[in-house]
Amino acid sequence: MTRCDLWAHPHSLTTDAAGQSRRIAEAGYTAVRLAHVYHSSRWLLTTSRPGEVAQLSSGAWYAPDPLRAGQPQLRAPRATPHDAVAAANGALRSAGLAVVGWIVGLHSSPLATAHPELALRNVFGHPYRHALCPAQPDVRRYAAALVADVAARGVDELDLEAYGYLGWPHAGAHDKTGVTLRPADRWLLSLCTCPACERAYGEAGADPAEVRVRAANAVRRQLAGPSPAAPATLDDAVTALGRPLHDAVLRAREAVTTSLLTEAATAAGGKPVWLRATADPYACAGKTGADPAALTRTGVGLTLTDLSGDFAALRRELRAAAAAGVSPDRITVGWSLLAQHTLTRADLDPLTETASGYAAAAFYAYDLAPAARLGWPAAALRPTVASGAPEAVAPC
Repeated sequence: MTRCDLWAHPHSLTTDAAGQSRRIAEAGYTAVRLAHVYHSSRWLLTTSRPGEVAQLSSGAWYAPDPLRAGQPQLRAPRATPHDAVAAANGALRSAGLAVVGWIVGLHSSPLATAHPELALRNVFGHPYRHALCPAQPDVRRYAAALVADVAARGVDELDLEAYGYLGWPHAGAHDKTGVTLRPADRWLLSLCTCPACERAYGEAGADPAEVRVRAANAVRRQLAGPSPAAPATLDDAVTALGRPLHDAVLRAREAVTTSLLTEAATAAGGKPVWLRATADPYACAGKTGADPAALTRTGVGLTLTDLSGDFAALRRELRAAAAAGVSPDRITVGWSLLAQHTLTRADLDPLTETASGYAAAAFYAYDLAPAARLGWPAAALRPTVASGAPEAVAPC
């Protein structure tokens, strides 16, 4: 049976948590993926408190346990002086809902800005002030400590986002460029050259200096005279680095990512862990990009999403997971209920057919989706949840 989950931020439950929780349960959801650690945002609330502009600070929305929440150098900042999570979790449980602790891990502008030596450092030597580097030992301890701390707060499962390499894209800044960057250019600008990553490149058989020079030269060429993107990102990436260096860089990044996830899954203490993931190894905007089979071998399940309303892109992710041999019960299918992504109830029909038989279908987000849409997912899933088998997804 496919479970029906809903992402939500605890800010929405700071007023009438019991009433908000009952509303979610009555809409047919069985679990809430509640943000425990989140990045900074400015949201115009649509459902919980329509019209409120919520300024959401980066950090933990609860009181972290200092013995678990990180070593002295890196600790999640407090996003609020109140323990918003505790009240929300209690209300959700009282309404009969399971609670999944949603953690945004390495996307932390306060920590990356305060500790540039632990931030992702691009091939030009510039640190990114929003992204911690997953190869740094202190960052890895912090990432695992977050999982342990949230797992100890009575959640049923964990939902990890930004547990891997981030990079150039960052919607929180007013990014401007003078040319169009191809996907490969964004990836090249996201390659980290901090000492820990350079060691990882060396262990994978790559010369770190060659990585820096080749990647920087490729970006400079695009800035000097823009070229259109090749049909496949792989082609532009290989042209930039050469095949042997390109493959070694991917091996290094996957090794860093999978070892980070193994540590995070271990820190969960046996609780199920979901990872916002993609099969695209060039991803650098929040989803963890690597071979789906390699990711699941770390002990995590995969949350495969397209939150932009592109159903074809979601199907590609599901096909890639199927081709890698990932079992449907290790997959959550994620979709956006925002008005610009789900225009009508009928827009959920293809998703319903696809999601049936997977572990869960998760929908984004209680705070932002128009209230009338809240009941659509459960109603759409109800006729098919008993089928027990996912739609056949042919390998790519």
